[in-house]
Amino acid sequence: MLHFQRYADTITTTQIAPTIVEEDQLALEQRLYEESLKVLDEGQVLTGTIVQKDKDSLLVDVGGKSEGVLPFKELSLAVDAKTLRVGDTLEVMVHRIDELDGTLFLSERRARALKTWEQVIEAHERDHVIEATVTHVVKGGVLVDLGMRGFVPASQIRRQPVGDLDELLGQRLRLKVIDLDHKRHRVVLSQRQVLEEELQAKKQELLGTLEVGQIREGIVVRLADFGAFVDLGGVDGLIHNSELSYARIKHPSEVVKIGDAVQVEIMKFDPEAKKVSLSLKHTLPDPWDEHADKLYETNRLTAQVVKVTPNYLLVELVPGILAMVPSGEFDASTQYAAGQEVEVTLLTLNHATRRITASIQHVADVPEEQIEVLAAEDEGAAQA
Repeated sequence: MLHFQRYADTITTTQIAPTIVEEDQLALEQRLYEESLKVLDEGQVLTGTIVQKDKDSLLVDVGGKSEGVLPFKELSLAVDAKTLRVGDTLEVMVHRIDELDGTLFLSERRARALKTWEQVIEAHERDHVIEATVTHVVKGGVLVDLGMRGFVPASQIRRQPVGDLDELLGQRLRLKVIDLDHKRHRVVLSQRQVLEEELQAKKQELLGTLEVGQIREGIVVRLADFGAFVDLGGVDGLIHNSELSYARIKHPSEVVKIGDAVQVEIMKFDPEAKKVSLSLKHTLPDPWDEHADKLYETNRLTAQVVKVTPNYLLVELVPGILAMVPSGEFDASTQYAAGQEVEVTLLTLNHATRRITASIQHVADVPEEQIEVLAAEDEGAAQA
């Protein structure tokens, strides 16, 4: 009897066991499926694999035995649908879940935008530079592609005003975030801030290398009535009119124009005030040396009146060399005017101070035979 009972128990166990295993497997699959549905929710960002490519959409496996539809219109500008292949991976967002059949609708551009927004916030907090391409010209500025849209006002594109914004299409800009709208996920950026910060850094570096007496190359960037401003590579220096030329000038445009490359000598330098005084004439040939053969007493020259006063006349013998005609050496009853040419005789020269006195009276006073002697000396000096 006992033997029979054991046999019966054996038969029952053998028959029931597969049924229990089969039920456990179904329950496990059901639980995994339900858990996968719980995990996938709208707004979730996942990495998926393309399993099928259709005419206007992709079928993407996002794991958990779930596949979603990714329309081409939900691809960002950074992704070209033509280049996508089965097996490629994409980061996508669950954009919508159909309530009737549970179909997942995915968006790559929304996933990229969300990720970009987090990067934008981080860049703003850390004051980092972001690079982006100009995609559209709109009223008041341009739009750039960050993975999401960003707006750059026209005033924030360059340090100087921008003319035609259409010229910027397709260009890469280096930008910093200057304003965020967290509710609308809108970002305003500036390249001008980047350029100004770089200029300040370059200026500080340059200021550390400037020394009085140095010869530097610069570009004329602005003219004023009193002189010309020269960009030395981040720092602007001033060439006063008196340092533009050895000759007397009324306006810097007589010597230089905007855009000219010039060699200048640093005359004064105030690192705290960031002011630099420059000289152009110190890098040019010295007219005193160039016309040394004419600078001797009794020489007779044609000069140009540059200043008239009751006590003296100031005349320019050659460009850059002046002589004073004191009262008593010109006819006070004669009306002289700036720009007028007069004949003068040199009276005294001081090579140390470069001061010359001359006479208009002595031109008439010198005897004819003496004039011939002086003329001969002039000719001999010229030939020498």
